[in-house]
Amino acid sequence: MKTNPFFSENKTLVMGVLNVTPDSFSDGGHYVQVEEAVKRAQEMIAADVDIIDIGGQSTRPGYHEISAVEELQRILPVIKEIRQLTTTRISIDTYYPEVAEAALHEGATIINDIKGLDQSGMLEIAQKYPESGLILMHSRPRKPKLSVKEDVQQFYQEKAVLCESKGIEASRICFDPGIGFGKSLEENIHILQQPQEFRYQEYPLLYGVSRKRTIAALIDETDPLKRDFGSVAASLFVAQQGVEIVRVHEVKGMKDALAVWEQLK
Repeated sequence: MKTNPFFSENKTLVMGVLNVTPDSFSDGGHYVQVEEAVKRAQEMIAADVDIIDIGGQSTRPGYHEISAVEELQRILPVIKEIRQLTTTRISIDTYYPEVAEAALHEGATIINDIKGLDQSGMLEIAQKYPESGLILMHSRPRKPKLSVKEDVQQFYQEKAVLCESKGIEASRICFDPGIGFGKSLEENIHILQQPQEFRYQEYPLLYGVSRKRTIAALIDETDPLKRDFGSVAASLFVAQQGVEIVRVHEVKGMKDALAVWEQLK
């Protein structure tokens, strides 16, 4: 499992968030123009980002769902432009199979599915593109009487078995426990404190806590744009405990923190 070509390089990978949306909770409207989005991607590339995660739909609490057509209109021009500039890995943050397929066709290399293959058709896209990476997040409603650890672990197991039954290689898969998705503050903090409890076998883990309400609660900061230091600290903490990918807005800060930690540890 540790030879996973998308996720394991004996270092913590930094995924940079690029929201091309008008309504994301922390940076909505900042990068809705293609030129602005590409400029932001160039800043990430200059900071040596490992993966650029492009999303065309906000999934903040209480979000308004848009159609796959509208999501495609937002993300495809950006992916095309960025792919011409760099060979850096691009992930598409979507749960629409048609969006995932179009993004992969234009040069994305990873599907980042917050609904964990629960959307009809996404499993078939994962089968159709065997060279793509696959990030599966736990965001489903909790099953009765299960702790957060038990529910997340059960989700991982179900998805691993499903993928194996459909011929999707384990080396393509990374799991995300879904901090902030249907979990209490105490549960989110538990996931951060004990990441190895939320690992399934040897599958790689992605943690995305950047600028979320969990960070706001820990540092008492209402402005999402002022949560980057806390976000980097939380991401560094889980990286120290073996989490393979951290998803952040502040790429250079995260890279610098990891570089210093690696040299001093």
